[in-house]
Order: sequence, then C-alpha cells, then structure tokens
Amino acid sequence: MTAAAQKPTFAADVRRRFRGTGGRGRKVRGLSRLLQPYRGRVALMFLTLLAATAASIAPAPLAKMAIDQGINKHDVSALDTTVLLFVASAVVYLLATAAQTWLTGWVGQRALADLRMELFQHLQSLSISFYSKNKAGVIISRLTNDVEALDSLVSDGIVALFQGTLTLFGTAAVLLYLDPQLALATFVVVPILFLGGVLYRIASADIYRRTRERIAAVTSYLQETLSGIRVVRSFGQEPRHLSEFTALNEANRAENMKTVLLNASYFPAVELLSGAVTAGILLVGGAAAVSGRITVGVVFAFVAALNNFFDPIQQLSQLYTTYQSGMAALDKIFELLDTEA
Repeated sequence: MTAAAQKPTFAADVRRRFRGTGGRGRKVRGLSRLLQPYRGRVALMFLTLLAATAASIAPAPLAKMAIDQGINKHDVSALDTTVLLFVASAVVYLLATAAQTWLTGWVGQRALADLRMELFQHLQSLSISFYSKNKAGVIISRLTNDVEALDSLVSDGIVALFQGTLTLFGTAAVLLYLDPQLALATFVVVPILFLGGVLYRIASADIYRRTRERIAAVTSYLQETLSGIRVVRSFGQEPRHLSEFTALNEANRAENMKTVLLNASYFPAVELLSGAVTAGILLVGGAAAVSGRITVGVVFAFVAALNNFFDPIQQLSQLYTTYQSGMAALDKIFELLDTEA
C-alpha cells in the first residue's frame, strides 16, 4: 500500500475522531483539522494580526501626547516626535494588514480547496442507493453554497474574531490608562451590550440554519429542472415548474428577510448606545477638563479611543451572523461526510 493510500482523508478523520462528540466541539476540531497542514502560516498570520491591532490602538494615546506634551506646552520637539510615532504606527499597520490579508486568503483558499477535494473523493465512494435517496441539487449545494459559507467563516470570521477581541481588550486598557473614572463609567454599558448580544444570538441561531436549508432547496430544484428540461418541455410542464420554483424562491426570500429585520433592529440600537456614551463622556470629561482634574488631551484621546471600543463589539456581533451561517454549512458538510462508503 502506498503512502498516499495510507494517509487518512479529512472525511475518514472526521468520522474516526469526531463521531459521538458534542456538536460545537466537533465543529471547532473539524476546522482545526482543516487548517492543521498550514499551521506555520496560520501562526505568522496571528503575529501580523497582533502587530496590526497594536498599531490601530496607538493613535489615541499618541493624540494625548501631541496635545498635552506638544501643543499645550509649545514644545515643537515633542510634537515632532509624536508625529514620527504616528507615521511609524501607520506604516506598521499598513505592512501588517497587507501581510495578514494575504496570509488569511492563502490559507483559507488552500484549506477549502482541500475540503472540496475530500468531499468530491468521498462522493465517489458512496453507493448508488445514496444517490437514489438524495437529490443531486442538494449534493451540489454541499460543494458550492455550503463551502462558500464556510469560506466566509475561515477567511474572514476567524480573523475578525481575534482582531475584534484584541482590539476590545487593548482599547479597554488604553481607556483605563487615560482616565480610570471615565473608563469605569464607559464600562457600565458593557452588560447591556452583552445582554443584547445574547438575545441577538438566541434569535438568529435557528434563522441561519433555515436559510441554508432554503437555498439548498432552491439549488436542488433548479438543478433537477434543468437536467430534465427535455421531459419538462415535452409534457408542457413549464407553468407547474415555474409555480413551484416561485414558491421555493419566495420561501427563501422570506427566510432571509428575517435576518435582515433582525440586523436592522440590533445594529442601529448598538450604534445609538455608542453615540449616547460618547455624548456622556464629552459632557463629563469636558467638565473634568474645565475643573482641571484632567487635561484636554485626555478628553480628546478618550473620545477617539471610544470608536475602537464600540466598533469591535459591533464587529463581533456581526461576526455571529457569519459564524451561524458557517456552522450551519459545516453541519451539512459533516452530515455528508458521516455517510459511510
């Protein structure tokens, strides 16, 4: 037996290692198995991500330095140093982001190409009865729509998760450094945002699973109608097929509109809360600056840093939609891989 024949495929490895384990743990380990051959580039990707995140957080404390040490004290030398640090952080951000984007795309595309090959290889080994029981369009949807949804999770979602988390905690540290009192006042809204995020996840969990099922039904019906178009035309069944496809298409639209309405309710609410907190910080921080407790540079830097605090919360919430769609797709892929040859 050759070395290639001895090497376990992704499908065989999934069945051997993850059968009978918990659903979420199985999915995470399945994704890890998918990325394992490229772990060196994945590690480099996270290093560049860390550098880019640090560079994106730097402008707020640098703005405080420019105002308090340079402008207010009429110190041109301190202002020049701050400007150089600004430029350096921008260059680091540019280079690190470019490298991280390239590495993420490279790893994601290679891993998903491997997955498509494993799925295709697994399909070749399944019995004829499997194809008798399952519609060809649904099977095609596994290799197209579901892998595409997984592509969004692997190529964008994982990076957004780590970048958003690092930015959130890094910005929280910067806010505490600038002024602990204003920072603690800002953190009061975190439980509200957390509760809203939990409710959003509960509401969206089932919706995204149903959207995967609806698009699979549309793809399946389209494939079967086109493959049997001669029969359809011979018996004059065009109106019936048009009616059935209209119903499937409308059901798909209605299911996706539920996600639109959910997002239209949640994300503007987070934006409104962010604006209210910023207004409150301007009021309280401005009064503290007038009284002399803090400097103008602290207030300016604090407001500038608030964007880096609330943006990751929104990004992580938006990521959950990608996560739900990707996990629903992964469920369908595992279901296919679980089918014994």
